[in-house]
Amino acid sequence: MTSEEPQEEFSIHWIRDVVDEVLARDPDQYLIVTGKSMSGSVHAGFMKEIIIADVIKRELKAVGKDAKTVFISDDFDPIRAFPPSLTLSPDEYMGVPYSDAPDPHGCCESLSAHWTNELVETFPEFGVDPEVVLQSKIYETKEMLDAVRICLNHTETIREILIECVARDFDETQKADYIESMKTWYPVSVVCPECGRLQSGGKGSIVPNRVTSYNSESDEVSYKCAHCGHSETAKLDKLRLKLSWRVDWPAKWYIMKTTCEPAGKDHAVKGGSYDTGLEMSRRVFGWSGPVKVPFEWVRLGGYDMGTSRGVVFTNRAWLNIAPPELFRYMVLRTDPERANNIQTNLIPDLVDIYETFERNYYGLDDVDSEKQDLAKVLYPLTEVRKVIEEYIPKLSFKFAIVTSQLQGILSEETIMQRCYDVLKKQHSLSDISPEAKALIPARLSRALNWVKEFGSERDQVEVPDTVPKEIIDTLTDTDREFLKNFVEVLKGDPLDDEELQGKVFETARGVGLKDKRAFVVLYRILISRKSGPRLGGFLNLLGNEWVLERIMSVL
Repeated sequence: MTSEEPQEEFSIHWIRDVVDEVLARDPDQYLIVTGKSMSGSVHAGFMKEIIIADVIKRELKAVGKDAKTVFISDDFDPIRAFPPSLTLSPDEYMGVPYSDAPDPHGCCESLSAHWTNELVETFPEFGVDPEVVLQSKIYETKEMLDAVRICLNHTETIREILIECVARDFDETQKADYIESMKTWYPVSVVCPECGRLQSGGKGSIVPNRVTSYNSESDEVSYKCAHCGHSETAKLDKLRLKLSWRVDWPAKWYIMKTTCEPAGKDHAVKGGSYDTGLEMSRRVFGWSGPVKVPFEWVRLGGYDMGTSRGVVFTNRAWLNIAPPELFRYMVLRTDPERANNIQTNLIPDLVDIYETFERNYYGLDDVDSEKQDLAKVLYPLTEVRKVIEEYIPKLSFKFAIVTSQLQGILSEETIMQRCYDVLKKQHSLSDISPEAKALIPARLSRALNWVKEFGSERDQVEVPDTVPKEIIDTLTDTDREFLKNFVEVLKGDPLDDEELQGKVFETARGVGLKDKRAFVVLYRILISRKSGPRLGGFLNLLGNEWVLERIMSVL
């Protein structure tokens, strides 16, 4: 979502359309599959695929169908590039499957396990629960070995499909070269038992350890390692094999009987790898293949994210600054073939928008029936847990931004009491439920993380322990008279934010001080800046006692 997009524009008919298409398959169990190569820390954009799958599953279950989601960690892919964060030696590990490389962080059994676990541990917080399947383990099954045999026996058909799909946009010279290269091409590579590699070289210079011949009668393949030169002829079941990536995908669909799989635009374009896979499903594996659900990428500040390039904003990074429900809302509110854009600077506004939407669901605001109807359909799909009957009031994110930064100034007890007071006023409550109180610490934590990393200078509030001498020295006699009179205001009965703001104006005018100057004086005494959070609320947040002591320290 960008600041220019009309936030009220929704397009959720796609959910119904996709579910209807999936329902038409009518299997005993609906299997919605997602997958990701473990080539680095996985960026938050991948959650769009997971959430789309989760929503399809939820909708299928809502009409009484047996449905589940599966996430395949493509951990058997060979290392082709080293993102900036990876400290392993390229000379030692380039071309080795991610599942075979050690975890340089020392906490997991392999490099791929580290990145898989980093991603999977965030799933419950986003309200998704796919079964996690490792690609490396799939290749250890009899079913996958049988699929590899099918591919080897249909090598000529696979060659024809790839020439049709991959070479369709090549010029005559490129096409001729490609057709020539495919004459001896096989769809299977071997993990070399000597050096442990699937291929030699990295991006731009990859040479796979591709099978060079297959004897279906003896079930033997011949191959030569492109890295160390080891070669042999051996039985299929004695080797560690991996299908070429364009063939690996439809083979997994076939053995799992995948009903539906979302796919990013790079794979889902007409004639792309998804369509190639569907063609192989029909002509090699003898079935229709899954329902394709194409989606546009999630961008970060207008830029494409990429795991292997190190342009990463992870799920954990999102959860540190914003609620997961907001992410689900961003993904689901528009057609999946429209791009989503994470603009971290807009998080406070987006939280407000989502929580207004939530209030629409509970009928708490006076909105038209169309907005209410929309909320009834979409809100339950944005929630990470089952929707409860009673609305739980949320502390304003923007209030939490300021309050969270005062944790070194005010006691935890004082901060929580300020939050309770504001929550009561914000939602016209006489008391606060335990459920509402329980949400406050996470709100404060996210707000603090957001302002530290993405907040503007105006958002950031730092209260020094004392008022610097150079600020005290700038106070004029009129400034001091204003402060003395304002002290009397603070000694009186507590005022609400607006009343206190009004008293600043009134007190300033009473001594002939310009309004702007009065505000500058107070801000400089409080936070050593000429401006800051809305003053009335900020003064109340700090509390009369603390503000009185602060002002008296300069008088």
